[in-house]
Amino acid sequence: MMETKFVFSPKIYSLLYSICSLMALVVLMCGVVGSLISSGVLGVWVGMEVNFLGAICFMSGVYVEESESVMKYFIIQVVGSCFLILGLLMLLYGEFLVLVESFSMMGLAIKLGIFPFHFWVPGVMSSLSWFSCFVISVVQKVAPLWLLSNFCLGSGVVNVVEVLGVLTCLVGCVGGIGMLNYRALMGYSSLSHLGFMVILCLVEMGLFWSYLVIYGLLNLGLMASLWSLSIYSYSDLLKEGGVSFYTELMWVSFYFLSLAGVPPFSGIFLKVYFLVSCLTFAPLGCILCLMSSVASVYFYLGVVIDMVVYWGKSTCIMFGKGNNGYTYLISFVSAIMNIGIGYPLFLFCGT
Repeated sequence: MMETKFVFSPKIYSLLYSICSLMALVVLMCGVVGSLISSGVLGVWVGMEVNFLGAICFMSGVYVEESESVMKYFIIQVVGSCFLILGLLMLLYGEFLVLVESFSMMGLAIKLGIFPFHFWVPGVMSSLSWFSCFVISVVQKVAPLWLLSNFCLGSGVVNVVEVLGVLTCLVGCVGGIGMLNYRALMGYSSLSHLGFMVILCLVEMGLFWSYLVIYGLLNLGLMASLWSLSIYSYSDLLKEGGVSFYTELMWVSFYFLSLAGVPPFSGIFLKVYFLVSCLTFAPLGCILCLMSSVASVYFYLGVVIDMVVYWGKSTCIMFGKGNNGYTYLISFVSAIMNIGIGYPLFLFCGT
């Protein structure tokens, strides 16, 4: 009797992997929404944990480096969740109320990567996929920062959180200098912008949401473009490519200029908006954060020079022979995101 064997084809594996990734993404977003609409602190914590589990499932890749990064992220988030739930339980039961703010703030600082718990962010992001880097940089910040903004903190704790936000910004700006791994560089960039968002969420939640939406759109456009070009580090820029490849590099470099806050790109709105909104609340912190941005401009411009000047001989034929519809799509989206919405954002900031 002939024995039949079931062959697990690559197409079936790809289909199952896509379905699992989609379900994990749905769980991740449901966790974020659950945290935002919850009326109690335990409901917020449960939503954050659901969001965390969805992120872990979504970020799990097929390479050993990705698995190691996911395991590091899992351990860090579990430790942060333990401190956070201890603080929330102390608050609910009225025990050890002196330690409530300390445990809660420590848990949120670990989960977000606020100084001095910033060390895990570049190490974890350096080996993940670009979309997983976007999840850590933007999506995973929503619920913890929303919880931070709704805590009734004393003036002393607010001052400490402000100092930690400034130090996080300084660490992010200095750490990215000389970084050739672009995913680790975006990790330091995430720390730099995290310092701005921590101070904004202490001032007013609406200010934080406006900043996060613009920052998230710029990150999404940048990481999607780098993913489509298969660029993860400086060595990937040295590979041979056609005219279309070089043209796309030039337009992708606009995202780095926006994140650096170079006018007239849209990212300058983030710096001006932060200065206008928080100068009266934390004048010294605003000045230190904006001064530290000079260092971030240095390493952002280093990436732009790698992308544009090194291949300058090829970008001069921007709209010449060899371009296709995909190149025009990347160019159009980059122009709209980095230049087209800059003026309306300035009008919004002025009002």
